Amino acid sequence: MRDLHEGQGPWLIEATAHGSTDHAVLRVESPGKPADYLRIEAAALTRAARHGAGAPRPIGIDDRRHTGQVATLQTVLAGRTVASQPYDGERLRSVGEQLARIHRLRVDPGPDLPERRRPLEPDGGYTEEKRRGAEHPTRRSRDGARLLAHAERELARHPRPDGERGLVHGDTWLGNIMSDGVRVTGLIDWGCAGVGHPGIDLGHARLSAAFGYGLDAADDILTGWRRETGLGAPALPYWDVIAALETAPDMGKGTDVRDAFLRRALAALGQVPSG
Repeated sequence: MRDLHEGQGPWLIEATAHGSTDHAVLRVESPGKPADYLRIEAAALTRAARHGAGAPRPIGIDDRRHTGQVATLQTVLAGRTVASQPYDGERLRSVGEQLARIHRLRVDPGPDLPERRRPLEPDGGYTEEKRRGAEHPTRRSRDGARLLAHAERELARHPRPDGERGLVHGDTWLGNIMSDGVRVTGLIDWGCAGVGHPGIDLGHARLSAAFGYGLDAADDILTGWRRETGLGAPALPYWDVIAALETAPDMGKGTDVRDAFLRRALAALGQVPSG
């Protein structure tokens, strides 16, 4: 058994019997991954895997009956995270295609797959860091907080796009997306999943691509999504702004990229009639 994340799990389990070896991932509830996170992940994996939408297959869940804590066991996806690999436009387009296959799944919201309105719910991204940055600002965090506040005001002028709804992953940074070569094999860490607009995932993945490889890489994600769906991505500037609003005012070396990504989204949003 091998820890996959700084002593907190999940855990990679290797089991050998009768000359064959299998691998699985074990998750156990923790402060960082509470019970509800694991329950939501198990529900999302069940639906995604049932339709071949690029996700680990759930093997089992213990809802405290046997061990006194919530634990899940799931299969292992092949490959490495996209974030750990150098830029490849076709790999990022494959990310967009995989997201489109997930978004195709129509599910009703409920306790196991709640309504989602932004990435990283229920706790959000860097909300606490944004608050600390406003209270103890450096020049960079003060400038970032001013830009984010402007973005929030501008976003409030536009109606929330809710026309398209389906399964969303909720945390589509490239470290949660696995690929074997340029082919994406699926997404991991589904505890922020739910029912919502596909832009929730698209904006978050596009911002992650911009952080990793530069602004133009964000458009590779969109190209792949369009290639799979045959559709334009509706209300994309709105969701790009939503993604940027999950960041802290000061993102270190990534601040300039975030600011450029956000300003570009705001410029495009300004061309859309306000509500």
